[in-house]
Amino acid sequence: MSNAPTQGNPMRRLYRHYYCSISILALLFLLILFHLLPLYRGCQSVGVTCERYAIMITLITIPAILKWFAHQLKKSPRPMVRRDAITRYSRAYYLRHYTISAGTLFHIVLFGLSRNLNFFWCSVLLFMIFFFCRPSLPELENLLEKPEATEEGERELQDTDSDETLIGK
Repeated sequence: MSNAPTQGNPMRRLYRHYYCSISILALLFLLILFHLLPLYRGCQSVGVTCERYAIMITLITIPAILKWFAHQLKKSPRPMVRRDAITRYSRAYYLRHYTISAGTLFHIVLFGLSRNLNFFWCSVLLFMIFFFCRPSLPELENLLEKPEATEEGERELQDTDSDETLIGK
């Protein structure tokens, strides 16, 4: 049996990371929500400044990491060799996934310590973002294909074709 990765193995590994981390975070969230995990002894106050910065950093990080992921895939040279495409997609995916996971864990712990509903709702928001950040086989296969020509490139090609036909006549 060879050690060369097949098409199913990298996606299976990405899905395993996806489902395991969401399951662990959801379990922790539910344990804290229903007071089954003794993370807190009475509600501790989290400072207003800490609360504001935590929410602000989360609101800046979410679109930044999503945009970075899209930019990483967009600027990739195409077509790529399968192994390079898998490596590039996996690295970008892991960074995006674990950044969102770290933010979710941060808000879950802050909610457990303070019982502040702002941290609760940020955690819920981050869980919803997970549903839109699943591993995608079409995105990976897109790295293996040649990029399609844009409309401007097609128009320029048509303009040069029409110029050559006029010169040739």
